[in-house]
Amino acid sequence: MDLHLSPEQTLLVESARSFLSRVWSLERTRAIEASPSGFDRHLWLQMAELGWLGIALPQGFGGSEQTFLEATLLLEEMGRALLPSPFVPCVVVAAPLVQALGSAEQQRRWLPLIAAGRAIATLALVEPGWRDEWRRPEVRALREGTRLRLRGRKCFVPYAESADLTIVAVTIEGEGPSVLAIDREIPGCSYSRLDTFGGEPQFDMEFDVAVPATTLLGKPGEAGAEIDNACQRAMVASLAFMVGASERVLEMTVEYAKTRSQFGRPIGSFQAVAHRCVDMRSDIDALRYLVYQAAWNIASGKVDALEVAAAKAYGNEALRRIYMNAHQVHGAIGFSMEYDLQLFTRRAKAVELQWGSTSFHLERVAARMGLE
Repeated sequence: MDLHLSPEQTLLVESARSFLSRVWSLERTRAIEASPSGFDRHLWLQMAELGWLGIALPQGFGGSEQTFLEATLLLEEMGRALLPSPFVPCVVVAAPLVQALGSAEQQRRWLPLIAAGRAIATLALVEPGWRDEWRRPEVRALREGTRLRLRGRKCFVPYAESADLTIVAVTIEGEGPSVLAIDREIPGCSYSRLDTFGGEPQFDMEFDVAVPATTLLGKPGEAGAEIDNACQRAMVASLAFMVGASERVLEMTVEYAKTRSQFGRPIGSFQAVAHRCVDMRSDIDALRYLVYQAAWNIASGKVDALEVAAAKAYGNEALRRIYMNAHQVHGAIGFSMEYDLQLFTRRAKAVELQWGSTSFHLERVAARMGLE
């Protein structure tokens, strides 16, 4: 594959970078992190006008019929700006689930609203006691005549309180993994916001609802593969965001090394400091092209490819090294809440802890190479 950007992709990246540099700042990231919603609704509508929210949707639903690779490029620029938004849970995870599993009526109802920024969707997947997202749902939906009774709890649901549509992963009695499309208007859902390390608004959700069987997305018991695909898209998308964020951190670190003096000279002139910056550069470049390769495979329909697991296996360790080196160069000031570096570091650690451990994905790489 050719990992160089096409002229159209280059234009997309340049326009996104220019737009975000005008409308967003790290000061706004700090302010939004403390807000109830965790994102800027006005900016969300602007992103919809630019076509970002429907980037991979068909034109019939208000999309621009591009691919997951273009969405990845946008996320890299959002990471550079450290833009908090429900882009990953809504555009990368939920919308493709509706497109893949939903009936024609469900698609017509929700996808144009998502593309226009008038509806936010999220996935309720993780349950108490889970070590990662790669498990089958244990929360059960029981049949009560023509309805389904859902009782249970989901954890770490992103932007749940702002979501108009919550896609809940369940097991239907006598069937396998399924997903229910729960409208915000349906009573019986309660939310409790969690204190999270990465700053993204996440919630515990309690369900005690009876919904029509028509809220099912797809056939009962046949959603397992699409849930896995959604997790892999989210995994690569989160890494793409951190590639952009890490590029910004490298710029901050180099600038600090140029201006911070010790023993009468800039600390960047010391070989040990310069080597740390070079190591950051190497890790960021390697991770970027692993993410591009993984995104290209997903866009080509090879969702469970070796390259997808390799990106996460490498990314977990690379992010740890990148931010360790950044903090070593910055010294004590890097840990100060008043300094911007901690905004990036906390998000990098959150991404590292999501979507499976390094050892889990190395096992997946080995399996796809036939080394088990």
